[in-house]
Formats: sequence, C-alpha cells, structure tokens
Amino acid sequence: MAQIQSAIAQLTLFGTAGLYVGGKRVPLRSKSLAILYYLAIEGPISRAAMAELLWEHSSARQNLRVELHELRHTLRKLGIVAFEDRRDPLVLPPGIVLDTTPRTGQILEGLERVSDSFREWLAGLRGRTTQVDEQPAEQIHAQASELAREIDPPFLLIVKGSPLAGFKTFALQLAREMGLPFIEGVEGSATAVRYLPLPQTEAQVKKVLKDDKSVWILPTAPFGEDHSTLLELRAQWPADRARFVTLQPLSWPAVVEGPLQDLPFERAAEIYLRSGGDAAHLKHLLELYRSGQEELPLPQQVRAAYQRESRFLSYPARLALERLSVHPGTLSDGLIEALEAHEHLDELERRGWLTYDDEWYFASEPARRVLYQALQPGRRAEYHRAAARYFAAKGDLIARYHHELAADPERRSVEPPENLPPWARAVWGLEKGEDGGAVRVEGLEPLEEIFSEPPEMRGDGWGAYGKRFYFVRNGPPYRDNELVFPGADEPVLIRIKGRGFVENVLGIGLDGERMPLRLQVGRRPLVIFAPVSREVALEGVTLLPVRRFEVWVVVPQGQKLCFASAAERAVVEFTLDVYRVRGAAEEAGLARVSA
Repeated sequence: MAQIQSAIAQLTLFGTAGLYVGGKRVPLRSKSLAILYYLAIEGPISRAAMAELLWEHSSARQNLRVELHELRHTLRKLGIVAFEDRRDPLVLPPGIVLDTTPRTGQILEGLERVSDSFREWLAGLRGRTTQVDEQPAEQIHAQASELAREIDPPFLLIVKGSPLAGFKTFALQLAREMGLPFIEGVEGSATAVRYLPLPQTEAQVKKVLKDDKSVWILPTAPFGEDHSTLLELRAQWPADRARFVTLQPLSWPAVVEGPLQDLPFERAAEIYLRSGGDAAHLKHLLELYRSGQEELPLPQQVRAAYQRESRFLSYPARLALERLSVHPGTLSDGLIEALEAHEHLDELERRGWLTYDDEWYFASEPARRVLYQALQPGRRAEYHRAAARYFAAKGDLIARYHHELAADPERRSVEPPENLPPWARAVWGLEKGEDGGAVRVEGLEPLEEIFSEPPEMRGDGWGAYGKRFYFVRNGPPYRDNELVFPGADEPVLIRIKGRGFVENVLGIGLDGERMPLRLQVGRRPLVIFAPVSREVALEGVTLLPVRRFEVWVVVPQGQKLCFASAAERAVVEFTLDVYRVRGAAEEAGLARVSA
C-alpha cells in the first residue's frame, strides 16, 4: 500500500491525549500514544532511546517491538503505513499531524503514568516557555549541532551565559540534534539529555553522579560564584567526560539577516547594541519597537532578569554597582573613589560584574545599560553630578560635560575643550574644512572588477558576511584592531560603500580620540568616517559622514589598504569592490572617477 501524504489523523496537543480521525477517537494503548506524541513533538529518535524512555528495564527493546507491531496493525486499518521496516531512528508516520489548537486542559493529559522518564519528559514539555514549533536562535542552534557531533553519553556540560541566554532552549536543541529525549530533572532512568536548572540541590547532584547513561546540562549563575553543590559535582565527575560551554550571543550578520532584517539600519544597530546580541533581550526590544514606541524603554522581563542576579550581591555592593553604571567607559581608581565603590571592588569582581585589564570596566555592557536604565531619575541625576564633580576637579572636560548634560537634560551648550584633534573639532563644528583634505586623483576610469585577496582581521570586532565587512564594538575594553587588505600586483581603484551607527560620548568619545572608522593606504591616512553631516577637508585627510558613505580610493601597486576603529560603541558595515584602472595611479588618494 502506498503511503498517504495528506494528513488524515490528528494528535491533539491540549486536553486529553488521543489520536482522532474524522473527529472520532482511535482506540490506542497509552504507550502507543506516547510513541506518536514524542515523534510528533520532538522528531526522530533511536529505537534504543525510545525503549528506555517508555520501559526502563532490560526487556525494553522487546516490549517496543511488540508495541510497534500493535500500533502498525491499528494504523494500517486507517490507511496509514507505519513502521513497516526496521528503520532506525523511528519517525512520525506520514498522514499524522499534531493539532495545536488551544483547548481547555493541560498538554497530553492522561499520559502521566506511561513511565517515570516519560513523566519527566512530559513535565518538561508542559513547563517550556517556547512553543513546540519555535526555533532556537542561530548561535544556539549552531553550538548545539557542533556539540552533538563531538560528545556522547555519559557527559556533563557546565553552561554559562547571560541571564537571558536560553539555557533550556540550548538543552532542547542538543536533545534534538542527538536524537535523545529531553528531560528536565533527575527522575527516571532513561538515557536522555537532562537539564537541571538553578539552583541544583545536593540530592540532585548525588543522582547525577550515579548516572552513567545521560548527557547532563547544568547552567551556572550568570553572575556570581558556583554553588558548592556544583563544585562538588565538578570535582567528582570524570574530567574527560565534561566540558564548559559559554552560550554565544547572536552575531551582527545573524540579526541583520534574521529578526532585524526589515528594520532601518540605524534602528537595527541600536537594538543590537542595546541587547548585546542576547536573543531574548533583542526580542523584547523588537516587540517594543514594533508597538510604535520611539524611545525604547527597558523591557520589564529584562529588568527582572538582571535585578534577580544583582540580588546575590550584598546591598552596599549593589548600590555601588548602580552608581558605577552611570559612567559609560572604563572606571579609573579616582572615579571609583568618587562614587564610593572602592571597598566593594573585590565582591563585584568575584561575582563577575566588573573585570580588570589595566582599568576597571563592566564585564557586560548590556548589564551596565540595564542597571543604568533601571535607576530612578533622581538617584541617576545625583550619581551623574558626583561623577561630574570628579571630572571637573580632574580637568577632564568631555567626561564632565557628559555627566552634567545627563544630570540636567535641559542644558544645551558647553564650552569646547582645548587641544581636541582636528577631526573631533570638526565633529563639534569648530573646523571650517579649508585645509585641502586627502590627495585627489583625477581622470581615472574603472575597468573590469577583479578578485581581491581576503583581508587579515586583527584584534576584536571585525567580521564578514556575503560581500560585506563589518565592525562591532559595544563598550570597553578598547583594544587596537585592523582590517588589512593585501597589496595588489597592479594599481587598483577601489569603491567603498557603507553605513554606520556610532554611539560615542558627545560624538568624539570620553577621551576625544574615538574615531569611528579610519581608512589609510600604506602608512597614509586618507579618510576618517565620523558623525558629521557633510564632507570636511582637513590637513592631509578628508572627513566623511559615517552614517552613509561611498568613496573611490586609488591604491598604487603593492600598497595595503587598512581600516581601523576606535569607537566606543558602533556598528559599521561596508562593501569593497576592486577594479583595474585606466590612467596614472602612482599616488594613493581619493579618486574622482570618470564613468
């Protein structure tokens, strides 16, 4: 009999579990229903894993064969061909679908007594925050897929991430990739991917240590020290069967080609930086944006998640952390003293909120933003004024102005600091742009496009997708970086077209040196892309708007093309096309192209 492709039988997700054809319930034993429901919800599973999930004893495989024989016979009467061969893994027969229409009652009522392991799987299913057809974020999916190829039971995964990183989603995806049941908790004895959420108890850890069949996933506190029970488990579990995993945030390409693809570039970049690439945080911000809110408030779910983590700090340390959150850069010892946080540094570092690398800074920029946004306006202004007094006494005018303006949003004008570099003066409107700019090369004509060797990416922040190159930075540390294209065997003409979103303090950064993007050929700087509204010619270099740009650059034979960014917070992306050139091209410069 040919397999029927159209759906002729439905498994109801909500309410009493059952298989229905034409509105009539098909009489099936509970374990047969359990087999069909598992395949409909989780997908293919090996026969061995299914047998353990449903029977949990030495005759499980034999019992499964008998159950499949009975189920096959019943489904054949309905015109559904199922389990006719000994195919492994088991798959849901064509013609059966999961009916997710909302109804009164819990999910899969009546199947609680199939087995201890199935009951645990069912409890986890009922407690999931995602719908059964929701897909995990790309990064989590990729990490789970890679791990599934590298590990097998028994195994212990200690997982770390942000408060909204999606630990359970990761565990669910790993279970799908490994073809094993997902079970939340320690009950039952079936081989499974088992998820044990915080806080793990001593009794649970003892059960984990006795298990030699499952993959265990235990999240750690996003901020803070591991609990003693987890430390005990790590000490006793075989080191070669354990691994630490950090759930990675979404990359810029993943969001701009995914959930943010229909947003204007500036808005997409703003939401991405605010969320730090955290999929759940980004989702909440996107919902607020789509609801029509121009100024995006702090999502309540995000506030609650981070505030819950901060409750593990002592109260004085938590207040100190809130005070420090008003400063969007590195934290000098003097500023820390001025904000009365010095005596709490040890606790804040030990708990994972601050880190030290020559200077102190927040370990998570999204965490700093959340803490800052959650401050009451009066307290926020008070902290800004304290920081402004410190920077005024130090003579640091840019930082002082930033905090004074934040404390008093009605204030509009400030005196420009002395000794600003020319590009920063131009951003502040203090340069007329009459110093010549970069060298201009006339009369060049692009010929055919040629292949460009892949660039070298030095330092953090650079990446590529499709034909685009991008740079992302979201707060400290501000390390050096470069994107370097090797010199060509002949003179070339290069078209660079891109866009950028920059969040520098007062446009130029707290130290006045935060160039959003610099382009140079060989050792000669040609262009600085900055938050200006028009082209500005400075001595030997041209300033162009970073928001939208298109520029032609002539590069002599053998000379490298180099990009670098010193921005505090930015997303910049561009395409780069290389052409043979007709005409003299002995000197690097900006080209006026004759089409």
